[in-house]
Amino acid sequence: MKIFRCLCRVIVIVSFCSITFEAGAGELYSSQDYIAGDWGGYRTKLHDAGVQVGLSYTAEPAVLIAGGYEYEDTYLHNINIEVRLDLQNLIHVPNTTFLAKYSSRSGDNLSEEYVVPGLAEDGRYVYGEYFNKSQEAFGGQTTKLVNFQLTTTLGDNWSIDYGRLVMNDLFLRSDLYCNFMNNAICGSPKGVFTPYALNAYPDATAGIHTAIKAGDMVELRLGVFDGGWMEQESNGWDWSLGENGAAVAGELQLYFDRAAAGGAQKVIKLGASHHTGDFANMKTGEVTDGQNSVWLLADWMLFREEGSMTQGLAVFGSIVANSDDEISALPMTYTLGFMYEGLIPSRDRDRLGMMITYAEHSEYNTYTHDFVSGKEREAETILEITYNLVLGYGVQLMPSMQFITNPNGSEDFSDVTVFGLKFNVNL
Repeated sequence: MKIFRCLCRVIVIVSFCSITFEAGAGELYSSQDYIAGDWGGYRTKLHDAGVQVGLSYTAEPAVLIAGGYEYEDTYLHNINIEVRLDLQNLIHVPNTTFLAKYSSRSGDNLSEEYVVPGLAEDGRYVYGEYFNKSQEAFGGQTTKLVNFQLTTTLGDNWSIDYGRLVMNDLFLRSDLYCNFMNNAICGSPKGVFTPYALNAYPDATAGIHTAIKAGDMVELRLGVFDGGWMEQESNGWDWSLGENGAAVAGELQLYFDRAAAGGAQKVIKLGASHHTGDFANMKTGEVTDGQNSVWLLADWMLFREEGSMTQGLAVFGSIVANSDDEISALPMTYTLGFMYEGLIPSRDRDRLGMMITYAEHSEYNTYTHDFVSGKEREAETILEITYNLVLGYGVQLMPSMQFITNPNGSEDFSDVTVFGLKFNVNL
């Protein structure tokens, strides 16, 4: 745990510096939101010319302090680089932008290494993939192209995205989710990605997506994507098509408050997806055609503090159901959470959060090693409490405490307590 303690000290020092350091700021690129500010005005000049550049660093050290397999800590990180071009300004292509993202990830996953190991050193346990990972930024030792897409707006109420897209950029989204660290909710509810019928950052696939607004209240999203992204090269530059069918997704969004100024909204989202490809059947060991998922999401601002559009108490929830528990490792997942922004006076942008996820594991997803063969996974419960310190200069520091029963659906390991520290900086 020495590495974890040392990293925590470094992060605290950097966070302190981010509070005390003073720098100039442009209107678009305030030093409140970027550690490098406006680059002496050059960033605003680039923006006005049609070029936006983003660079962020996210680290998620975590330590297992009770339960599981072995008390240890791990560190992992994600570096995100992105460029957005206004093609109307640059080359006179009307109402069109181009977005490219690159992701570099490194580090070890606490959940699969020490909570319920995919493979212990003595070879006794082979539990396979850990689904609701305690560190959402885990993606192996990878550097890859993510988004490579064009977006065209056709009037005020219709937009089309096409190219290499990330599906959970477009569906199953909420700005509240990544105020947590567990992958059960951060990004999107995990259930729809087991099996990989839809993809999530930093994975992407060729596709087309459209969003249509019908007034202030109703928005409809539809998308068709290549389904074989798991069969492609992991560097993100593989553009082959048709390796494993196609995925179709749709989502109806009902807004009762769009919260244009930011913060929690009042919105209900109902969605469904169908993947035409082949998936392994955990019951028969054969291949099954097709996978269906449906979901219901809601964010609801319960009350706002007087004079503020963002401060106040919000509740959010999700239900994700998969049609076939012989191919889906998580047939049903349920999440309920609360978020209070600006609870402490003078800390207007900080967020206190609590969420609980209940994940049903498929009875057919049995363990594969002879030592535990025939045992079925049980339902897993995850409780996470966080406090996201928004420190200015693009720095956020979020302690996280997670309590997990039946980790990864296993009764062979005792209930787990994980402490994590999510650190994010926008440069």
